[in-house]
Amino acid sequence: MVELISNKETTVAVLPFQILGDAENLSPVIIGFTEDLIINFSKFIGLSVISQYSTLGIVSPSDTSLISQLGTDYLVTGSFRTLENNFRISVQLIRVRDNKVIFAGNHDETPETILNTQNTVTEQIVSVLQQQINYDLLSYSYRKELVDLAAYENWLLGMKLLKKGSLESDLLARKHFEAALDIDPQFARAYTGISLSYFNEWSCQLWDRWEISQKGAHEYALKAIELDENDYISLAVLGRTFLYLGDYDKSEHFLRKSLRMNPNDADNLILIAFCFVYLGFSKEAEQLYLKAKDLNPLHPDVYFPHASFIYFELGNYEKSIAFAEKVTDTSVWTDFAAYVAAAYYHLSEFDKMKNYWGKYLCLFKKNINNGKEPTNQQALDWQIMVNPYKVRSHLEPFWDFMGRARPPVIKDSSKSVKSPTGSFVSKGELWELEYLGDSVIVKDSKGLHDIATLLEHPEEQLHCTKLMGTVLESEGAEVIDEQAMKEYKKRILVLQSDITDYEEMGNTLKADQLREEYENLLEHLSKATGMSKRVRKIGSSLEKARSAVTWRIRSAIKKIEKTHPKLAKHLTNSIKTGTYCSYIPESPQDWSV
Repeated sequence: MVELISNKETTVAVLPFQILGDAENLSPVIIGFTEDLIINFSKFIGLSVISQYSTLGIVSPSDTSLISQLGTDYLVTGSFRTLENNFRISVQLIRVRDNKVIFAGNHDETPETILNTQNTVTEQIVSVLQQQINYDLLSYSYRKELVDLAAYENWLLGMKLLKKGSLESDLLARKHFEAALDIDPQFARAYTGISLSYFNEWSCQLWDRWEISQKGAHEYALKAIELDENDYISLAVLGRTFLYLGDYDKSEHFLRKSLRMNPNDADNLILIAFCFVYLGFSKEAEQLYLKAKDLNPLHPDVYFPHASFIYFELGNYEKSIAFAEKVTDTSVWTDFAAYVAAAYYHLSEFDKMKNYWGKYLCLFKKNINNGKEPTNQQALDWQIMVNPYKVRSHLEPFWDFMGRARPPVIKDSSKSVKSPTGSFVSKGELWELEYLGDSVIVKDSKGLHDIATLLEHPEEQLHCTKLMGTVLESEGAEVIDEQAMKEYKKRILVLQSDITDYEEMGNTLKADQLREEYENLLEHLSKATGMSKRVRKIGSSLEKARSAVTWRIRSAIKKIEKTHPKLAKHLTNSIKTGTYCSYIPESPQDWSV
C-alpha cells in the first residue's frame, strides 16, 4: 500500500556503514561513503536528512532507544565485506514505524569503482522512497564528480581534521586539500576544503589573521564555484564573505542559492540563518534554526548560541537569555557575551548586564586587544564595527546606553532644514519619478506599486501579503490535479535557477522575460494552494507571496536603474524585502506618492 503524507517532509537517517572482515585499510573511504550519502540525500527537495552528528554513535538499527529520539521515518543502513581483492557493499532501507525492510541490495565493487556506487545507491533509495510517498523528489545536483581515489582520500582526511576546530588542525587539513589538488587540479571539493580551513580561522575571530582568513575563504570558494557552480558549501561561504564586504545583494543571492542547492544540511542551515539575521530576515532565520535543530536531535545544544542571537534580534529577550544561559562556553564567538549583556539591558537587569559585559571585556582583551586591558569605548567601537548589519539592530539602544560616540549635530537656528522631497506618482500606464532634481518616466509594473506602498509607510514593517493585495490562505480556493502540480513545481524550480543564472551573466532581457512567467505562475498558484493530501504542496502561500514580492520589487528597481541610477541606488540601499518588507531611507527623504 502506498503511504500517504500531507505537508510533512519525509525524514531519513543514514547510519554509519559497518566494516565486516579485514577492511580496515579502507576505513577513511567507508566513513566518507556514509557522509557523502547523507549529503546526496540532503540535496533532494522533499527529504529531511538527520545530521551525521546525531547518527555517528548509532551502530545498529536495533538500537531503538536512540533511533526513536531521531524522529526519523526511514533508516538507510549497510555494510562493507571483503571478497578477495574486492568487497561487497550491502544496503538496506528500513521503515521505522514497523521496522520493515522495504529495499535491500548488494554491490560488488573494486576500490576504483566504490565512488560510483554512491550515485547508484542514492538513485535506488530515492526511487523506492518515491513509490512509498507518492511524489517526485527533486534535486538540483547530487552526483559526485569523477575524482581520483587518492585525491578523495586526502579530501576525507582534511575534512576530518577540520572538525577538530583548532588552528593547528586547520593548517594540517589545508595540506591534505593541497595534496588532493596536486593529484587532481579539477577537484572542486578540495578548493572548498581550503576555503573552509580559512573560514574556520575567520569564524573564530582571530583578529591578527582576520583579513588573511576572510580573503582566503572568499578566493578559494570562488575557485570551487568555477568548477562546480552548485557547490552549496562554497555558495554559503561566499554569502557570508560578501556580507562582511558590505555587498548585501550578492550575499543574499549566494545564501539563497546555497539553500536551494541543499535545504537539509543542518550546519549549513545554521550558517545561512546567522547571515540572514544581519540581512534583516530574522523570522526566516528562526525557521532555519528550528529545522537544523530537528535534523540534529541528539545534539541541539550546538545551536544554542545561534538561537540566542536570532531571538535577540527578534526582540524576544527572555528566550534569547534562556538559550544563552545554556551555552557552556561563552567564548563561542568574541562578542557573544556582549549580546547577552544587551538582552539583560532590555530587561533592566543591570547587574547581570554588567556581569556579561565583563566577560566580553575579558575575551576582547585576549582575542582582539593583544592582552592589553581595553576601555569600554574600545570594546564597544569594535562590536559596532565588526557586525555587518544591513538593517537596524536591537543592539543600538544598548550601544547608546554604553556611550556610543555619535557625530555632533550642528543646528542652525536661523534656518529650518527640511528633508529633500521626491515624487513617485502613478499616471495610469506610466509613472513619474523624481529624485535629487532628476525626473524620469517609466512603464507601469507591479513592483512600482509595491515600492510606492513602502514609500508611503517609511520605517514600517509591512507583511508581504499586504503588498500582494490579498490574504493568502493555507488551504486555497481550488484544486489542481496531481500531474499538473508536479509540472508547476518543476517549472518554478527551473525558472528560479534560470533567472538567477541570466542575471549573473548580465542578460537582463532574458531574465525579465522569465521573471514575468515566474510571477504569473506564482499568481496562478496563489489561488489554488489547497491540495488533496495525496500530493505534496510546492510551498506555503506565505513563501509564494514573499518570493513574488521580492522579485517584483527587484525587477522594478532594475528598470529604474536604466534611466535613474541614483534613485535605483537609494531604493536598493533603503528597501528590505522578505516576509516583512520595509523602506528605511539611508538619509532623510520625503516623498509625494
